[in-house]
Formats: sequence, C-alpha cells, structure tokens
Amino acid sequence: MRDLVPGGYLLAHIVFWTVVSLVAVGTNAVAIILSFGLGILALESLKKG
Repeated sequence: MRDLVPGGYLLAHIVFWTVVSLVAVGTNAVAIILSFGLGILALESLKKG
C-alpha cells in the first residue's frame, strides 16, 4: 500500500478517513464508523507491537 500511494501510508489514511467522514455526516452511521475505525486502530497497534 505504501508504494502504491504517493505520499505513503499517512496520506492514504488521511484521504480514506476524509472520504469516510464526509459520507458519515450525511448518514446516521457516524457512531458505527467511529467504533469501526477505533477497532482498526487497535488491530494495527497490536500487529506493530
């Protein structure tokens, strides 16, 4: 993923979460998306540790 996106991993996350948040604002899925995002962050932290 790092090699495919110019700017690397951080830019990919910024773009992804920006799009997700824009979609979430128009729906009632904000809480679900936030909890899903926190779950992904937790999994990534565990994999790095």
